[in-house]
Amino acid sequence: MINKIDIIKYANNKLSAQEDAVIKEHRANIFVNGEHYISLMCLPQYLDELAVGFLFAEKVISSYADVVKIDAADAENIFVTVSHSADTSKTVNRAIVSGFTQGSVNLPFFDCGNLPLLNSRLNISADEVIKMTALFNQRSELFRQTGAVHSCSLILPDGTNLFYEDIGRHNAVDKIIGKALIAGLDIKNSILLTSGRISSEILIKAAGLGIPIIISTSAPTSMAVEIARKINLTLLGFARGGRFNIYAGESRIRAAAQPEC
Repeated sequence: MINKIDIIKYANNKLSAQEDAVIKEHRANIFVNGEHYISLMCLPQYLDELAVGFLFAEKVISSYADVVKIDAADAENIFVTVSHSADTSKTVNRAIVSGFTQGSVNLPFFDCGNLPLLNSRLNISADEVIKMTALFNQRSELFRQTGAVHSCSLILPDGTNLFYEDIGRHNAVDKIIGKALIAGLDIKNSILLTSGRISSEILIKAAGLGIPIIISTSAPTSMAVEIARKINLTLLGFARGGRFNIYAGESRIRAAAQPEC
């Protein structure tokens, strides 16, 4: 996942020749029923999970049962056979999303009017949030070496902790979703942690799966906050260094300090 290259570094008023670690960037072409659907810039690993999670978010598939076969043997091309005809339009009714790789999604994806109200009774303490994010931040060796990846973790009610990383925050989330679908995991009442900002499409992906709590070490967008408040999803941002902001769903955070008047 890492290439070593020679660079010139400037520090302390000096130039010096050094070796640096840079992350590999890979193009994966996703084909659905033999037709090219999209190309994603990503890390060249866990491509089955990436394809399944992405196609689920795109509403091409409604569950892993819709997938007949996946062939990602050559890494560059991922051939997915689904059990029904997919809309492979690449330009009609699509929107550019806020992702690192300037990807796009079908506009119906943004129809959040059908998102259910999240009535989950899951709750966690402020101390648990701090511990979760501290552990989360320690897990990404690729980030420590290159500073060029996003991480995503999904903590299930039984304690299972899935962890993926990628050059794109959307890809990391899609890999998490894809893994859960392939493994047949029930991810309702899970907690999603991400190093990326929470935009509307990230939040809608999680909400559509019944995930009631999202924690980010970065910031949310205004639309993400608006949707979270509308559907009762708990949204935390800037969770690092022993602190965090609660943007929505504060009732699920126990022993949080009362806001100052």
